[in-house]
Parts: sequence; C-alpha cells; structure tokens
Amino acid sequence: MGTFGYTCKYTPLELLSAFGGQPALLNRESPDFEYAEGLTHNHFCCHAKAVLEECRRDGLQELVLVNCCDSIRRAYDVLRVQGTPEFLFLLDLPHHDDGCARARLKGELLRLAAEYGAYTGREFDPAAFRAAFTPRREPPDGPYLAVVGARAGERLLAALRSSAPLPVEDFTCGGNRFVPPPEELSGFDTLMDWYAGALLFQLPCLRMDEIGRREELFQQPGLAGLIYHTVKFCDYYSFEYEALRKHTRLPLLKLETDFTPPASGQLSTRLEAFAEGLSLPVARPAARRRGRYVAGIDSGSTTTNAVVLDLEGNLAASAIVRTGPKAQEGARKAFAALGGFAPEDMAAIVATGYGRANIPFATGAVTEITCHARGAHRLRPEARTVIDIGGQDSKVICLDGAGGVKNFVMNDKCAAGTGRFLEMMARTLEVDLEEMGRLGLRWEKELTISSICTVFAESEVVSLIADNHSAADIVHGLNQSVAVKTAALVSRAGGGPGYMMTGGVARNQGVVEAIEARLGERLWIGENPDLCGALGAALFALDSVRSQT
Repeated sequence: MGTFGYTCKYTPLELLSAFGGQPALLNRESPDFEYAEGLTHNHFCCHAKAVLEECRRDGLQELVLVNCCDSIRRAYDVLRVQGTPEFLFLLDLPHHDDGCARARLKGELLRLAAEYGAYTGREFDPAAFRAAFTPRREPPDGPYLAVVGARAGERLLAALRSSAPLPVEDFTCGGNRFVPPPEELSGFDTLMDWYAGALLFQLPCLRMDEIGRREELFQQPGLAGLIYHTVKFCDYYSFEYEALRKHTRLPLLKLETDFTPPASGQLSTRLEAFAEGLSLPVARPAARRRGRYVAGIDSGSTTTNAVVLDLEGNLAASAIVRTGPKAQEGARKAFAALGGFAPEDMAAIVATGYGRANIPFATGAVTEITCHARGAHRLRPEARTVIDIGGQDSKVICLDGAGGVKNFVMNDKCAAGTGRFLEMMARTLEVDLEEMGRLGLRWEKELTISSICTVFAESEVVSLIADNHSAADIVHGLNQSVAVKTAALVSRAGGGPGYMMTGGVARNQGVVEAIEARLGERLWIGENPDLCGALGAALFALDSVRSQT
C-alpha cells in the first residue's frame, strides 16, 4: 500500500483509502526553503514552499492536492514539471455546496478514482471505503483553547500543546476535518454523489463563498480562548481575525508564522501572557521569605533592569545594567548595582523578560507583557496603549481602566524596528546611540528607508552614505522607518489615545517625535522608561507577599 500526501481537509481521503492508499497530512515546518526557492522564488507562499520541501525530504511518491489557492496550483505546476511524485493529482474544488457544485465535485471524484485505480492496479473496495471514516473528535470535557484560522505546522501545534496551561484543540483547516459515514447506498455512482455532498458540507474554510457556518467553531462548549493562526502574506484568514477581534468576547491571541520552526522565546512569551490574561496560573508561586523589601528583575536581551520596593510599595532603589551573555549573571550585576541590596534581603523577587526562567534566585515569574501593563498603570493610570520598543522586539499593549491587558501584539522574528535595529544602524554610521538620538533632530532632507529587513536596510544606509547624504538625514529616515512599523503594530492591536512609551528606545527623541507624528498624539514617557517592566514585576512580588500575610 502506498502513502499519499495531502494538504486540504476537502481531499477525498476515504476514496483513496478504498484503493489501498494511506493518508499523510503534509504539515511540517521547514528549516529553510533552499530547494523550493530554487524552483519558484523567495516571495512564493511559505506554506506551499514547505509542501515542496516536505515532498522532496520524504521522497513522497503520491500526492493529491486541492486547488484551494493560487499557490497550491503553482506548487502542482512545479511538481508536474519536475516529474515527481509518480502520482500527482490536482482536484478542482467548487466554491459552493449547492447542487451544481456537488455534481462538479462528483465528476472530479470519478476522475480521481479512475486515475488512482489505474495507478495502483486496484479495484474500489466498498468495505475499505466505509472503514476509512473516522468518528468526530470531541473536544475536552473541561475548558480548553482552540487554534483556529489557517493551518498550523506540527511543530507549532506541539509547542502550543506543551506550553499552554489548558488542552489545545486544532480547529484550523488542517485539523478540523469530519465527514460522516455513508448510509447504505447501492452503486458506485450513487455513492460518489452522496460523498461529494458530504465533503462539501464540512464546516467551510475561508476559500468557500458561504462561510456563515464557521460561527460554530467559536461557539463550542468549554472553549476558554482562541489562538488565531495566520500564514505570512496569506490574506484568506486575516479578514476573519479582524472581524473576531472586534466582536468576540473570547480571549484572543493572534499568531502568524512562515512555516519555519517557531521561535521558542517569543512563542512562550505570547502564550504565557495570554494565559495571564485568562487568570490561569503560569508563574511559579512566590515563596514567603523574611525581608523588608521586594524586587522585580526585567531580564531583557540588551539590558537587565531591577526595581526594589519596600513593603509599603515605595521605590527604594533601581538599576539598569547590560545583560551580557547570560541572564543569570545580568541579574546578579543588576543587584550589585542597586547599592546595599542583595537577593536574600527580599521577601519576594519576580522575574520578567526573556531571561525570566533563568534567574535561580527569583521566587516567581510573570511575562513582560503583563508586567509592563502593571508598571504602566502604576506610573500613568490614564495610559491605554503602551508602546515598548526593546532590544529584540517591539510590543504594543492595550490596557483597560484597571491596568489589565485587553490585547497585545509583538513583532515576529524580524528585528526591524527594534533597539537592535537602531544599534546596527548606529554601528554602520559609526556613531553611538546617544549621538544618534541627537542627530535625528537635525535633519534637513526627507529620506526613505524602504526595506522591512534589517540586513537590507543596512545596505540602503551604506548606499545613502556613498551618495553623500548627511548622517542626520539618514538617521531621520531610520526614525521614520521605526515609526511606520510601530504605528502598524498599534493599528493591529487596536490601540488608541492614552499613549505611553517604555523601553530604552523611548530615550531617543527622534524616534519619539516620528512615532508621535504617525499617531497624531503625544506619547507620555516616564523619567526612567527602561524600568517599567521591572516595576510591574516588583508590584507582583509585593502582591505575593501581601497575599500571604
């Protein structure tokens, strides 16, 4: 028996199984797209490229594709030209589920049966056909999270299931397949007519014209939250996410991937912050210790920031140091810089930031999303949108009136628009960051840095230097580039007035003014914008002490 690959839930798996085929869902991320981009181009759909890579990697000999989008059609054309796999079929799927569509799909099923039967040399086996139908997968009895939207790669799903605080169900187009078993029908032609209707009557994907029944996905009993997945540069599911964001009452987290292995640090931060918004326990419980103070440690990629509060909540000390190669050592340096305070003096220490899990003397951990929200509310109760540009990521956090997280978005794997981006550009211009902040205010000529990639933007800067443009004009162009990306994040998050900016980049006045111009609003910036996350962590440490007294 041969194994046939497929990508779409409308693929007639039961029909192929009746000829001895064994289905294999092609849903694996690829570490690179070298082979696929050699056959297509680097702007080709990342999921379609992953399919091409998987076919080559596994030596797949049978593949049945559904023309669910132009990219899959193109993948079919590429494979047909390559002459692999041995059996290759593109099923033409109607956009409707009416009588004409059913007749059209029935014709496609008959065509597939004839071609696959000739390829395998087998006859259609009615018993094997009926045995191939599987029961509907029922969701868990208790609360759970659902991944919805576009198909999610298997490594992403595995990471979600291992990290999420609740069971995770796959309701995407790659995991939400159910076709009920047939009634007693006589004759192959009659059976295929019924089968065409059953395939089309599944909960529709967004390729179909009538998608109203998709509401059933979001009304399941026990559903505690939605993780909405989209594929980079694919429009099909982005529109549904926007509608959900505006109307659903369920907690909603958006993830966008490019079908390469997920970045574990950013993924865990998103998931833990989402869980914190659900009021689920994700942090290590703070241990009760003797001490007259509490501390928050924000372990970031560039700096480690520490805040110490007394048990009345007053600021006792703070410090900002370079993180260095290890989060643990950065945290120890931050304590050493506090002047007279040591970890053993603290009743509780809550860690946040990317290094939060690697600080052994911390008694609790909370994500930087939740900590920035808490710190921002303490510093500026009127704040409703927090813009945090850190060393390796940018975040926009929307707050409610009590300082809770309503929504948040983060940049993905690319460092464009972050502090690291500005550091690299400063190095290229041979200036330090402080001087760069001043230079951007003395510009005369408007320059555009158009590349969204840090590496390509650096190439643009080198070209501008070669063309004798002033450093001030180039820095202004870079500031505008950061502002454009930041404003896009604000729009995606649904942010509005009551803007506050945190993180080290908030010290760069050129960037601040560029963002303010894009938003049409002033940004409120505290005296020490780097410390907002550490302050929030210290406040959570204080909560943990008070809850045990």
